[in-house]
Amino acid sequence: MKNYCNKKMQVPYLSIVVPAYNEERNFKRGVLDEIANFLNRQHFSWEVLLVNDGSTDNTPRLLSQFVRNNRGFRQVNIPHGGKFKTISKGVAEAKGEYILFCDFDQSTPISEVNKFLPYFKNRVGVIIGSRVGKGSERVGDPFFRYFRSRVLNFIIQLVLFRGIEDTQCGFKAFKKNVAIKLFKNLKVTPLAKPKGGFMGPFDIELLFLAHKFGYKIISVPVIWHYFPSHRLSTLAEPLKFILDILRIRLYDWLGKYGFN
Repeated sequence: MKNYCNKKMQVPYLSIVVPAYNEERNFKRGVLDEIANFLNRQHFSWEVLLVNDGSTDNTPRLLSQFVRNNRGFRQVNIPHGGKFKTISKGVAEAKGEYILFCDFDQSTPISEVNKFLPYFKNRVGVIIGSRVGKGSERVGDPFFRYFRSRVLNFIIQLVLFRGIEDTQCGFKAFKKNVAIKLFKNLKVTPLAKPKGGFMGPFDIELLFLAHKFGYKIISVPVIWHYFPSHRLSTLAEPLKFILDILRIRLYDWLGKYGFN
């Protein structure tokens, strides 16, 4: 049974936002087929928003072809603006009760959303995938990359908030009203200018706001596969993240975070 959102189901249970930027290599791996095959076996209603971030390769044509052949999928096009603007557009367009965003390369497979479903039923506001701790699995992650992520998390816990061991896993879900409010109140992230693979601290700032405004945050262990990317530099991006972490704390001290 295919439970995509159609005209008779105006409000799907789950909207899935998938940012896409120059994804020809991942198309060849069949990642969208994996998403479609999984969702078509589920008993909840769904929609998938494939948000094309001004790709300069064959991605727009491949997305259009896929959408024509797979009901329940929508293509949304924006000028290149980075992951934050891509996901923001998807959140604004989404109709679901819950909104999940995940990476196009399916480093965390879409099937891991089944681990989130009990928390959806309990109306939890923010549910995030975690690649750290019991029950999680990191496949193929180079040691230096893992070490770097732990150092950054230590800084986040020291400067911003405690209790979340993995802020950067690209597999997160929010109640729709929570997502809209959090994205609307971001201050530091919108100032970041897309350059290379660095797109600003939006994951960190989202979770900081969720924590600040009292939303319950649940971390769920997930499976995560490392796929090499040439979009991020080894040294420059961590330094930018640290500066943005400090900016978030500064903005909070200055009282710039209201709740609109």
